[in-house]
Amino acid sequence: MKTKNVRRGALVALAVSLVTLLGVVPSNAGASTSGRSHTATSKDWTVTLWVARTSTKSGTSIPATVTVDNQTNHRIEIVGCPGTDYEIIAGSSTVPNSPVIPTALCSSEMSPGVHVFHTKVQTMYVSCGGAAVSPPCGKPPKLTALPTGSYHTQLILPGAEPSLPMPRALTITLET
Repeated sequence: MKTKNVRRGALVALAVSLVTLLGVVPSNAGASTSGRSHTATSKDWTVTLWVARTSTKSGTSIPATVTVDNQTNHRIEIVGCPGTDYEIIAGSSTVPNSPVIPTALCSSEMSPGVHVFHTKVQTMYVSCGGAAVSPPCGKPPKLTALPTGSYHTQLILPGAEPSLPMPRALTITLET
């Protein structure tokens, strides 16, 4: 058992070193000193959200990385669909822009260890229709950029038992 833990620790250290060297996640990812990252931990998981920058032109996306470390010694069933899990949407109290979560669920398994998911912070409305919280769709239907202002990240994580801890929302500023 001790050999597995030593091997696992070496693998995690190697993965973190590689990610840091490649510039995918800053070396202070857990510290959140720049406001570009936050790490949430539990007994079984460590989840880090990192964004390349905290301001951008409205309507453009921001490269982001979600790193998930399954710290159990076994595979865990993950419930969620590719293309939806690890999606990051910008929203605020005045522009909720809530993520659309499909009702059809997919499942897979996540092996022990570090898993890195490259994604983007979306700064567009996720829906249209003219309701109080979304703009009209137009003809042809087109999603529009969020208005300029201050937003927070909304990360979609897959379901799992034990559940994944949610990193705190990061502040994103949209400019013209």
